[in-house]
Amino acid sequence: MRLPDLTRLRYFVAVADTLNFRQASELLNIAQPAVSRAIQMLEAELGYKLLARTTRRVTLTEAGAVLARDARQAMQLLERSVRHSRQLASGKAGEIIAAYSAQAAHGPMADIVIRFRNALPSASVSLYQMASHEQLQAIESGQVDLGFMLSAACKPPLSHLRVVTERFVLLVSRYHPFSDRGSVALSEVKDAQFVMGTNKRWETFRTLVNSACLTAGFLPTIVEEADDVPVLLQLVSLQRGVTLYGSAITATLPPDVVAVPVSDPQAAFDIGIAWDARRQTPLASEFISFVEMQLAGDVQLSPPVTPSALKA
Repeated sequence: MRLPDLTRLRYFVAVADTLNFRQASELLNIAQPAVSRAIQMLEAELGYKLLARTTRRVTLTEAGAVLARDARQAMQLLERSVRHSRQLASGKAGEIIAAYSAQAAHGPMADIVIRFRNALPSASVSLYQMASHEQLQAIESGQVDLGFMLSAACKPPLSHLRVVTERFVLLVSRYHPFSDRGSVALSEVKDAQFVMGTNKRWETFRTLVNSACLTAGFLPTIVEEADDVPVLLQLVSLQRGVTLYGSAITATLPPDVVAVPVSDPQAAFDIGIAWDARRQTPLASEFISFVEMQLAGDVQLSPPVTPSALKA
C-alpha cells in the first residue's frame, strides 16, 4: 500500500486540529488555497472523504477523525526520530525536553538537572513550566520527554518515580497573627479566607489542598485566585488571604510573607518525575537512571535554584 504524501498529511492534521482552513493556513504559514488544494489531493489519493464541509463549518468524517488521530501521533514520532538521529549524527549527547509544575520548581528539580549536566556536559536540558495535569498530554504526545509534577496527577500508561515528599506550610502575611507561630493545625484556619491558584492551572494542587483540609473537617473558603506564584504571594502579602503551599518555597519567600509549618500528619504531598516508557529517548532514559541512582544513594538534593538559572 502506498503511503500518502507527508506534507499533505501535515496540512490535514492542522485543519483537523482547528476545523478551520483559515486558522490552519495561519498556523502553517501557507496560503489558504494551497491548504484546501492539498486536502483535496489527499482525499483523492486516499479515495475517501476526510472532511465534511459546509459554508459555515468544517467537521471530520469518521474516517477523517481516525486518520487525524493516528497521523498526529505519527508526525510527532517522526519529528522525535529526526531529532534523535540528528543528535547521533552530530556526535552530541542530545537534548532532554522537560516540563515542570509550579510546585516542582521549588523542590530538588534544579539540583537534579545541574548534577546531571555536570555528569554529562554534552547533554542539554530545556525546561518549560506546565501544570501537572497539562504535562500528561504533553508527555503522551511527545511534546516533552518527561515532567516534574505532582505525583497525584500521574496516571497510566505513564511511568512515575517519586522524588520527594513535601510538607504543607501555611503562607501568611508577616502581620498575620499566625506569623510568629512555630506550627499551625489546619483546623485553626477553617474559618480563614484563602487565596489560591486558579483551578484551570492548579487543578491537581487544589485537589491535594482540599483533601488535606477535608481531613481536618472543612473545605477552604477561596476569596481570590491567581494564575502564577508571584501574584499569589502578592495577594498573601497584601493580607487578602492565606494559602497552603509546599515547604520548599520557604527559602525564596519575599520578606513580607511567612511560612508556618502545618502540624497535621496528612498535610503532605509527593513530587516526582513522569515519562512514557513507550516513547522514551535514550538520553531521557539515562536521565531517569541517573535520578534513580541519586535517590538510591540517598544523595542530598538541595533546593532551591530557580529554573531560569538552568538555561544554557
